[in-house]
Amino acid sequence: MPVFASTAYAAGAQFRGNIGAMIVDADPVVKLVMLVLLVFSIFSWGIIIQKWILLSRARKRAHDILESAARGTGMAKLREAAMKAGECPVARMFEEGLDEVERLSGKTVALSQSMLINIEARLGNARARQTMDLSHGLGFLASISNASPFIGLFGTVWGIMDSFRHIGLMGSANLATVAPGISEALIATAAGLFVAIPAVLFYNYFTSLVTVASGQMEQFQVDFVNTLRRGVLHADK
Repeated sequence: MPVFASTAYAAGAQFRGNIGAMIVDADPVVKLVMLVLLVFSIFSWGIIIQKWILLSRARKRAHDILESAARGTGMAKLREAAMKAGECPVARMFEEGLDEVERLSGKTVALSQSMLINIEARLGNARARQTMDLSHGLGFLASISNASPFIGLFGTVWGIMDSFRHIGLMGSANLATVAPGISEALIATAAGLFVAIPAVLFYNYFTSLVTVASGQMEQFQVDFVNTLRRGVLHADK
């Protein structure tokens, strides 16, 4: 008695032909592969939806802050734009930069060159942290896109191997004997591709959005420090 039941049909079994029935009738190992791929798909789409919302919002909300910083309209206007934009990486960078300014200079002491270097360093650290936060989960999405086709292929190889074992046991190699088991096995490969294709497409897309967001933060860092260098901060106060 084999450990796993054969994926192929017994002599009197009826091949039903629809995909749902083939999954139900598949070998336990193939079913396990399909379950793993289903779990991967759920995690993958969860990451995709989360990152779509997060990265799209980050790019849109940063726009007004960057325009205000680029125009050099003053720290008061920049603070207003950051508050109006809401939660986003550039707004968090502004909060950290302003906090460092207030720690170093207070309201009466002029900023020195060494203070500006310190403020720029803190902005750089904030940008690195925000970039890591935006990238969080993308590595797992890349792993899913790489591993899913091979997991599906394993299910297919196992199913085909079991079909040929069944042929040997039955002593019959006609198409009606081979087709059901192979059809069930190939579903695993199709499922692996179904999981992998959106994962790799969205991974590449989100990677480009993270690059854009990182560029926005770098632009803000330069404009913020330039605003301080022009003395706008003390003029506003």
